[in-house]
Amino acid sequence: MRLLLILVLAGLSGSALAADCPRRSDLEQGATAYVTYPDGGTVGLRWLGAGMIQETTRFPDGMGEFRMVSMGGVFIIDEVNLDGDAELKDSRIVSRFPGGLHEKMPVRAKMEMTVTALNLFADGTESEEEVIEMKSGGLAEVEIAGCVYEGFPILLTYHWADEFFTSMMTHLPELGLSLELARMDPDGGTQSYAPLRFSLTPP
Repeated sequence: MRLLLILVLAGLSGSALAADCPRRSDLEQGATAYVTYPDGGTVGLRWLGAGMIQETTRFPDGMGEFRMVSMGGVFIIDEVNLDGDAELKDSRIVSRFPGGLHEKMPVRAKMEMTVTALNLFADGTESEEEVIEMKSGGLAEVEIAGCVYEGFPILLTYHWADEFFTSMMTHLPELGLSLELARMDPDGGTQSYAPLRFSLTPP
């Protein structure tokens, strides 16, 4: 009897979790999907239309928060630091990509491309070129904090002058979102960001 009760409760917990997993219909209706990482940071992702995604990163202490807008959930076109809900205008970075990139979105499995963006800084810092290499893997079933989707891995390597780092992501075509799972750079090695929670409910 006790074992049966445990199994029933486990089934209810699993159903409750699955019910809160973000779905395409939720995002189409304006919902925000929340990803919580091991450091306590939470990223809220929502559709802006035309394949653009807004990503707002918050931390428990309120420090170092920022907002980005990405093309196809991959290529960042706008980034700004936040003080609460206020944007710190002088921190804004706008990235201009070559014409035609938007027409190649959304990204697909087993796709490779290299693009050069021009980064423009609101604080007057001299603009700089950024070379981005993107490689995606094959489509497979993936689990994000208990939520199951079809997805594929993406490696994004950013180059500026003598510096570079690589972001390892999973792209979920159903949602049009990319979630960062790890980051690699020459100095810090590999840092894992495996999500602890993926939900329609704010933390």
